[in-house]
Amino acid sequence: MKTIHPYRNSARHWLSLIALGLVSLWQTAVAEEALRILQENCMRCHGAEKRKGGLALHTRLALMKGGETGDVVNLEEPAKSSLIELLQPEADPHMPPKKQLSEEEVAAITDWIKAGANWDEKTLRKLPPPRELKWRSLPSNYGPVGALQVSPDGKQIALGRGSSLQVMNLSGKEPVVSAELKASRDVMQSVAWHPDGKRVVTGGFRRVVIWDASNGEKLKVIRTGFFGRINALQFVRDGEQLVVAESLPTQAGRLVILETTKWKVQQTIRAHVDSIHHLALSPDGKMLASSSADKLAHLWKVEDWKSAGTLEGHLGYVLAAAFNPGGDRIATVSADSTVKVWNVKTREQISTFSDRGSKLAITGIHWTLNPAEAKPKPDADWIITVSEDSKPRLYTNLNLHDGAQRSTGAKMRAWAAAAAGSTTLAFSPNTKQLYAGDVNGGVTIWDINGKLLKRLE
Repeated sequence: MKTIHPYRNSARHWLSLIALGLVSLWQTAVAEEALRILQENCMRCHGAEKRKGGLALHTRLALMKGGETGDVVNLEEPAKSSLIELLQPEADPHMPPKKQLSEEEVAAITDWIKAGANWDEKTLRKLPPPRELKWRSLPSNYGPVGALQVSPDGKQIALGRGSSLQVMNLSGKEPVVSAELKASRDVMQSVAWHPDGKRVVTGGFRRVVIWDASNGEKLKVIRTGFFGRINALQFVRDGEQLVVAESLPTQAGRLVILETTKWKVQQTIRAHVDSIHHLALSPDGKMLASSSADKLAHLWKVEDWKSAGTLEGHLGYVLAAAFNPGGDRIATVSADSTVKVWNVKTREQISTFSDRGSKLAITGIHWTLNPAEAKPKPDADWIITVSEDSKPRLYTNLNLHDGAQRSTGAKMRAWAAAAAGSTTLAFSPNTKQLYAGDVNGGVTIWDINGKLLKRLE
């Protein structure tokens, strides 16, 4: 009888374990790379919320279930998987619709399917490490108004113009600049007043700055935990928390919840799969809406930050939102040139309207009751929007329906156009005036009758 040396047997055992370990490491690496590619290029339209063609790719179960046309992954014959076929240059239809993946990326997904389409949930939750940046000065002539907000008492307005922050006093006959700061190295994309009316917060790239509104003193800079550009800010719970909307285009839109005593991060929510453009708070402060480039708006319960539903129906980026004064309805505006009105409780679309003569993106919206009436009726809705053509549009006499009927929209009246494309919108109930920032750095002011009063250069 042949005797096997115990040392030789042990060596074979360890070699087998090492080989299995190497295979496992390879499979993990393949899965990470494939899922990263799918997340960056496919899950925006085929994720948990948006499922074009009935196909979702956010879990392995959803992937293996396929879509309306059947299976997309064939583990027995990986090369015949429709997922791979759709990625080929000559495919019709072709995925992604407006981009061709590189040969290396297609090969990575093919290898992943050949290896069994293993899943790594951590990869989908993981954001890429922040890249080191080399900052350069902004061009001297570059100064669009990226953010604009009226103070809680309606007597001041804060605006981010290029890399500077300006605070204007609206109490007199003419707006007067009361504080001006040029301490940022990045474009100010967002601004929010603290409920006390004494502090202003601005957001840029990977940082939030708190300012004294009276003298422009920089009180605090927060950089910890931010990966991308901060496009929107919103105080909630009477100023006890600040919601920071942070974005990595085509990858993630996150809500970072800060407590405002020590300005520490309390919670981070992966809210969207693309950039967040705007945050809107309901009149009672209990609901927050986030609008995103993923063509969706999400509703959030402020008390526990759980999802309160999704608003899906726009064909373009959702750029802004506004609750009605009663808080039971919300309107969203989009790059698809439409205004859509939703029932907050049921999330059903109950109206849609637009200026049929305009095909430009609607960039801002405000919803109030008719400010011309001392005691407006509950149905005296007054929705005003601004768009890239710089022409505000007032919508009244909303025609709502129950979701089964088709709405004829609303009565629309266009106001006098400003000199440049509007980027952001604010309304002061104190002055009863509308303010819109534009791409050239100006702020245009209208009265409630649509008369253009002034443009602040």
